[in-house]
Amino acid sequence: MIEVEIKVKINNKEEISKKLEELGFKYIKRKFQEDIYFNGIDRDFKKTDEALRIRDEDGNFFITYKGPKLDNISKTREEIEVKIEDKEKMRKILKKLGFKEVPPIRKIREIYKKGDIEASIDEVDSLGIFLELEKSVKSMEEKDNALAEILNILKALNISNDNIIRKSYLELRGSQ
Repeated sequence: MIEVEIKVKINNKEEISKKLEELGFKYIKRKFQEDIYFNGIDRDFKKTDEALRIRDEDGNFFITYKGPKLDNISKTREEIEVKIEDKEKMRKILKKLGFKEVPPIRKIREIYKKGDIEASIDEVDSLGIFLELEKSVKSMEEKDNALAEILNILKALNISNDNIIRKSYLELRGSQ
C-alpha cells in the first residue's frame, strides 16, 4: 500500500474544521495516539528515510514500517501495517533484537473523511497543531492522481503548497 500524504502546520483548528466540513468532509472521531519509534540495527533510519513504529490507538496496537519518501513534494511512501495484540511484548521483541527505541510521539487526532480521503487534525505534544491529508493507493500509477486530488483540497482550504511539511513528527521533534 502507498500512503499519499500532505502535512501542514495550522494555527486555527476550528477554522480548518469548518472549512473541511464546507468541502464535504464528515467528522468521524477523535482519538489518542502514541507512536513508539525504533531505529534500525543494520542502518540508521534517519539516513535511509525509513520508519518503524508501534502505535497505540486508544488501546488498539499496530506495528508499522514506512519506506523512504517517493517524491519531492509530499510524504508519500510505502506503508506496511499489521495489527498486534500486545504492545509491550512487541516492544520487548524489537529491543531484544537490537532496535533502539526513541521517546514516543503523543497526539490527539480528529479524523474527517470525504470518500477515500482522510483529513486529520493533530494536536501533537510539544509541536503544535497540524493538518494531514492522505489517501491510500495500490500502485505508483495511482499516486500522482491522488497527490493532485490532495493538493486541490489544500488549495480549496486556502493553504499554499509552500506550507507543506515533508518531515515526520519525529523529525520535527529532532530525535531519532
